Amino acid sequence: MLDKGVHLARSVTLPGIFAVWFIAATSSTLLAQAPYGVHPRPTASDYAISQAAPAGTFAAAIVPRDEVKRLFAVDISSTYIVLEVACYPKTAGPITLSADDFLVKSGAVFTHPADAVTVAAVIQEKNTPRPSTNTTTVVTSATVGYESATDPVTGRRVHGTYTDVSAGVGSGEPQPPLPPGPGSTPYDRMTLEQQLGQRAFPSGTFNAPVAGFLYFPSKEMKKKNGVYELQYLSDSSGTIHLQVPVKTH
Repeated sequence: MLDKGVHLARSVTLPGIFAVWFIAATSSTLLAQAPYGVHPRPTASDYAISQAAPAGTFAAAIVPRDEVKRLFAVDISSTYIVLEVACYPKTAGPITLSADDFLVKSGAVFTHPADAVTVAAVIQEKNTPRPSTNTTTVVTSATVGYESATDPVTGRRVHGTYTDVSAGVGSGEPQPPLPPGPGSTPYDRMTLEQQLGQRAFPSGTFNAPVAGFLYFPSKEMKKKNGVYELQYLSDSSGTIHLQVPVKTH
C-alpha cells in the first residue's frame, strides 16, 4: 500500500512540476528573444534623414545632448554621441538586422557603435576618482639675523645682517579618499548598462518597424559639412548611406 501511495504521489506531482518548468522555460525564452530598443516614429520621414532600400527604409537622427542627460542615470553625453536609428521593413517579407553592421565614416576611419557593457565600463572608469599617493611635503625655512663684532685690525665695532635658507623633507598627512562620483560605483555601472541595453538598437529578424540607439565614442566622431556619415552594410539591404545632421531642429 505504501508503494502504491508513493507511486500515486509521483504520478500526480511530476506532471505538475514539468508544467511549471515548461512555463518558466518558455517565459525565459520569450523574454530573451524580446527585442529592446525604442518606439519607432510613425514614419521614416519623421527622422532627420531616411533612405529606401529593397528590403526596407532606414532612417536616423541624432539624440540631443540634453535629452541624453535625462534618459540615463549617469550622463554619457560628453563621452558618447547617441544616434537614433530606425528601419521600416517592406511588406513583402521580414528583414534581418544587426547593430554591428552600422558604422560611422570619418575620412578613412570607420567606427562601429559600442555596446552597453563597454559604454558603462568606460563611464565608470572615467568617473572613478584617482586616489592621492603623494604624502611627502618639502619644508623651506629662512632665517634673517643682525650681528655685531669687533674688527681685529682696526678694533672698531662693525654691524651687519645675515640670512640662512634651509630645506627639509617631511612626512605630510595622508589625504582622505575622495567621495565616489556619479556613475563610479558597481551599482551605477550595472544600472547604466541595463538602461543602455534596453534602448539599444536590437538585432534580429523583424516584420514590423524597429528602432533603437547606437552609441559612438565622441572622440572618434568627425563631422563633415555639418553631418555624420552613417552607413549600414548588409547583404540583404546593400549599403545604406545616411548623412545625419549634427544639429537637431
